[in-house]
Amino acid sequence: MAETAAHLVDRVPRHVPMRQWVLSVPHGLRYSMAYDADLLSPVMRIFSRVVFQSLRKRASEFGIPRVQCGAVTFVQRFGSALNSIPTDT
Repeated sequence: MAETAAHLVDRVPRHVPMRQWVLSVPHGLRYSMAYDADLLSPVMRIFSRVVFQSLRKRASEFGIPRVQCGAVTFVQRFGSALNSIPTDT
């Protein structure tokens, strides 16, 4: 985790505007997504697509016609107290 953060800080150009987006899902779905890549992957793709569409629309409203978006995603598999998400529901 520390290596990934260092890579992003060292290699992502500082002139690139960045935003943080958080997707929070209901507990039942959260537990399933934590251990099922076949469920997690499409949810993350849909979330990214919707965020990118929103950013492109907002940019075009400000007269910026061509916007490129990118994403780095991290899945949090622990609670606010750093406890592991239980696998049973």
